[in-house]
Amino acid sequence: MNMLPPDAVDVHVVGNDSLLVTFSNGERRSFDLTPLFTRKCYIQLKEPTFLAKAFVQYGCVTWPGNIDIDPEWLYNDSIPVNL
Repeated sequence: MNMLPPDAVDVHVVGNDSLLVTFSNGERRSFDLTPLFTRKCYIQLKEPTFLAKAFVQYGCVTWPGNIDIDPEWLYNDSIPVNL
């Protein structure tokens, strides 16, 4: 049985290049945004005031203008954080 990754339920921007994401399974994970900064569709995230507009919608971390990162990518490419 292939299980889907948990949805994002909360997000906080950390510095100018990472996200602290809380998932529906209660895990908190750190996601490094720097690899995305070279991709045309994510170039706006390099701007701190735009990056700060992150919010969660339908389990994805989202920004204005239909920019988002799906929960599978967020979960699989992040590292656990113990707070």
